[in-house]
Amino acid sequence: MTRPSFSLPALLILVGLWLCGASAAQAQTLVYRMEFRQASGSINFEMFDQAYFVVGGLGGEGTFIFTYREDGRDFYLTSSGGGTLFFAVRPGQDKAVIRATAENATGQSHYLAVGDLDGRISANLRGQRVTLGVSEKLTGWVLASDPEEDVEFTGPDSTLGVAGFATLRATLDHGRTRDANRANLDVAATVAALETELERSGFENGTPEGDGGDGEGEEEEASAPVEP
Repeated sequence: MTRPSFSLPALLILVGLWLCGASAAQAQTLVYRMEFRQASGSINFEMFDQAYFVVGGLGGEGTFIFTYREDGRDFYLTSSGGGTLFFAVRPGQDKAVIRATAENATGQSHYLAVGDLDGRISANLRGQRVTLGVSEKLTGWVLASDPEEDVEFTGPDSTLGVAGFATLRATLDHGRTRDANRANLDVAATVAALETELERSGFENGTPEGDGGDGEGEEEEASAPVEP
């Protein structure tokens, strides 16, 4: 199976900024949990088990932590930066949108999820308490294809080419969001805490060197297995 190189854009969160007092937890950092389910009609396609998306309370670039199982072992893979959050609005309707694209030499994968701004979360912004409009749940699709033209021969399972669909569901993780902000953690520190949590649960670090969230290594497109 192919492991496309990710220029991972992606997940959404808020829009609307309302100035008012609120009893919700402060939110300089947001944590979303993503779940995937393979759809019918796919061939030679496998998907991550789940993912986390960590982003600042006002959106912008964020970091993904994907989890998957391979050869009986659990792995996590971190892809920092590259996340693009944007909003689609018109009178009476506000949407948060996640758009992500992954590419390698011959393969492509596309992520798209949309959600209503149906939640509120409190934040400190430039010394003032404000309330952010957030999306509690976003749903969408993952589409992947790869002709595998660079493969000179088929493997022992006699497969060649990839085409697949998966549903995507992203849910705001209130517990981890609350914990991160009570501890005043930024995106990088929240990602590190999630990685530690996963390792304590038996996950191994499957992140290629230079693709993690610590900023070390040469600058390059993050790499991630669309199909583990």
